[in-house]
Amino acid sequence: MKIYPAFRKSIYHLKQDIIHKINPEKCKFVLLEKTPKINIQQYKTFSDNTPQNADSFTFVTIGMKDDKNFKKKITTFYSGENIVQRLFETSDGERIIREYEHLGQDVKGSNCKYRKIVQKKMADGRPEFVTNLIEEMRTYISETKKNKKAGKNCLKLEIIKNIIDGNKISATITEYPFNGDRKVPKISNLRKIAGLEIELNESTPNITGTFETTNVKLPANDKYLPYRFILDTKTKIKELTKHFIKEKNLDKLNIKVRVEDTLGNNTAGYFDEERNEIVYAMSTCDFARTSAHEVEHAYQYCQIGRVGKGYSQYGRNSRKIFGPIDNLQESMEAYKYSIASINYPKLSDEEDLSKNMDYMNNYLEVKAREAGERASKEYKEKGAEFNKQFFFGLQ
Repeated sequence: MKIYPAFRKSIYHLKQDIIHKINPEKCKFVLLEKTPKINIQQYKTFSDNTPQNADSFTFVTIGMKDDKNFKKKITTFYSGENIVQRLFETSDGERIIREYEHLGQDVKGSNCKYRKIVQKKMADGRPEFVTNLIEEMRTYISETKKNKKAGKNCLKLEIIKNIIDGNKISATITEYPFNGDRKVPKISNLRKIAGLEIELNESTPNITGTFETTNVKLPANDKYLPYRFILDTKTKIKELTKHFIKEKNLDKLNIKVRVEDTLGNNTAGYFDEERNEIVYAMSTCDFARTSAHEVEHAYQYCQIGRVGKGYSQYGRNSRKIFGPIDNLQESMEAYKYSIASINYPKLSDEEDLSKNMDYMNNYLEVKAREAGERASKEYKEKGAEFNKQFFFGLQ
């Protein structure tokens, strides 16, 4: 196992219980009080600060063995079985609130629990410091492997976590098997952990630290590795788009990237020449294919502008920044783009585009699909080395 210095602090707090077998005798904390779930109405009798959708809560109070005056009270609020908020209060006045948002996903036939956590350190009733955590937990029930002793199916579990601090992400993937319906899998040497420290910037993400157990190997030549570890859809698609913009040498055009909750039923994304932006739907799933496709459209309209056929500000800026095309073959290709843009069909949000031959055969779309296909194939091929080490792997 190797831990790089930049990653040591984050991985310690995130996975201390997994990296080391904690000896209970050396634990400095002690449990003082623990309650079962209590109806939320009882909490409302002494406090108005309750989460709106909570229906029950629990109290846990812990102390410190070598400091009898120290106490930490943890109040957990539930909506059904899901945690919606946790309140941490210590005897020295520290107050931290964690807010949870639960979403569902289907990943390779798994039971997937996906949640976002916002942690706020409070000072005088206001957030002083905010940290975001995204966590995805996937479990898989094997119908063929039985636990002979307990008579229960064996499960595979993978947990992916992103701790987000401004433009920095501490990301880990952990996989280990466990038996039956255990809520906390026991420590096992079959456990696999890999992690990255990622710093987002104006260009492509920078890996500042790595972590891996001895049974996992991070690939050395996967240029898409940091993107695989990013869980948030908006961040992943934006960063991948920046990657392809850089590959197509379009950085200087300052193309904006936006993600909307929904677009048309047949639209994963589009390039808007007039607004100089690429827009995606949150439902986008083939990230490399979609982002490479839309960046290819941005490149096409840049080339149209460079041969003097672009009449938007984007087209004029393209010619001003990059100048006219002096290569004959490249120039001829740009004129093909121009003709295709003139003949581009009008589309509706509901139609099946695969049956619209004017759309499918339009040269802009043909070349953009080719670019998306190449990117998707490369993304999957480069990820195969890493993903074959895990049951589910990373998208």
